[in-house]
Amino acid sequence: MFRVSSSAATATALLLAMQAAAQTNPGAPSAPLVGCVQKDGNVFTLVDESSKTKVQLRGGNLRAGQHVEVAGAAAPNASPAGGAVQVLDVTSVQRSGGTCPGVSSGFHLSKGHLISIAIVGGVVVFGVVKAAGRIGPSF
Repeated sequence: MFRVSSSAATATALLLAMQAAAQTNPGAPSAPLVGCVQKDGNVFTLVDESSKTKVQLRGGNLRAGQHVEVAGAAAPNASPAGGAVQVLDVTSVQRSGGTCPGVSSGFHLSKGHLISIAIVGGVVVFGVVKAAGRIGPSF
């Protein structure tokens, strides 16, 4: 007897529904998917948070690291890349309130790094001023 987890069953059901929609009605819209956009080369993917299904995204205004809700239509004869199980031709992208792991919103330095940079900068300035005093004309 096989035991199937609920998340695996949900992922399988979503995949089968997307494939069935693509086969019976190519270009039919799929249910919105929510997750973090990832990029590998020129391939954008998203792992849906509820079904844990990885889909390849085509089209739309996508950026790696954004937490989004995407909608679109399953591409019926497309070969997914990047470990995805389905290709979705994106028709809408909306940023959502979640966060993506490992993504920062900007360039940040710790206090230790800032102190190190200040010390090194001070040493360099002191050295330049000291050297200029020795090399330049003395009055």
